[in-house]
Amino acid sequence: MVILLIAISAVLLAALAEALHARRISRIARLAFVPTGRPAAWTRAVPVVRPLALGLCVWGLLTLLSIDGTPARTDPGKSTADRHLLIALDASPSMFIRDAGPQGKQLRRERAAEVLRSVFQRLDMARTRVSIVAFYTTAKTVVVDTSDLNVVHNILADLPLEYAFKEGQTNMYAGVREAVALAGKWPPNSATLIVVSDGDTLPDAIPPRLPASITDALILGVGNPYRGTSIAGHSSRQDISSLRGLAARLRGVYHDGNTKHLPTTVLAGLSMLRNPDGDGPSTKTLALIAAGAGAATLASIAPLLAAFGAPRRVPRDRAPRHSVAGSSESLSSHTSPNPAAERRTTHSNPAIPAGATP
Repeated sequence: MVILLIAISAVLLAALAEALHARRISRIARLAFVPTGRPAAWTRAVPVVRPLALGLCVWGLLTLLSIDGTPARTDPGKSTADRHLLIALDASPSMFIRDAGPQGKQLRRERAAEVLRSVFQRLDMARTRVSIVAFYTTAKTVVVDTSDLNVVHNILADLPLEYAFKEGQTNMYAGVREAVALAGKWPPNSATLIVVSDGDTLPDAIPPRLPASITDALILGVGNPYRGTSIAGHSSRQDISSLRGLAARLRGVYHDGNTKHLPTTVLAGLSMLRNPDGDGPSTKTLALIAAGAGAATLASIAPLLAAFGAPRRVPRDRAPRHSVAGSSESLSSHTSPNPAAERRTTHSNPAIPAGATP
């Protein structure tokens, strides 16, 4: 409400300034807008459009300032978070193979962190908490319900999780079971599960049934799916069939993130990224549109006025020639017919230079 009042005040002040400006330029309109004394017809909308554009810009910027990041709370012990993002991350040595990315020069682990950023950028961290479960031969919970994305980025890109497990074959289904156990205590329809792996795992096993808290499951594959790399005595590549099988059993969606980021259609399907207040655009989206439209309008008005604000003038070469001829005749009719008398008059008056017509 306060932001709206500030925006309305900005509109009223701008309207007052426009009225004073119009009153001032009305005195010199004949000089500024030759020959009609009036500007172009479209400029009549400027005194209305400019204050409204300023109000949109002010409202949008103040709204973004108030909702960006985690807002300050009056009660530090009370949390408003009602959403959970649960990541099951493959921490096996095969995730350090450098065959991922559009050029095939990224580590699989680096590529997974890069693709997940597209999800993090859309999170409302005032309402979302992130939890990470790492799996290799077994599974371990790394962090639970954090709101600090710097901690999440550090875990995904820098933390050597593989040293927390014994060597052996990767068990992706152990990670799913650990994630399901963690999400079991959360409220219904409040969590999204993202499994990140190359699919290089033990043979298929029956995954546990997802609890009521998990509404969406996204299986994200990384690594080259066509060319294998030798590691630990076997060839490792992204096993698409294994990942798709897991997605089918979890009733989720599989996406090959090795060369492409998550498409908008996949992200829009995640319930935790939808607008909780309805099907319309969120307040943040409206604020971005208002700030952008208002700033663009304010920036474009001045160049448009300079280029097209004045009425079109008649070029000089199109002026009637008879007026010039008529003026020449009138001047010749007033000249003295007696040159001698003209010279006498000129020399008799010292104020008039010689050869000039009195």
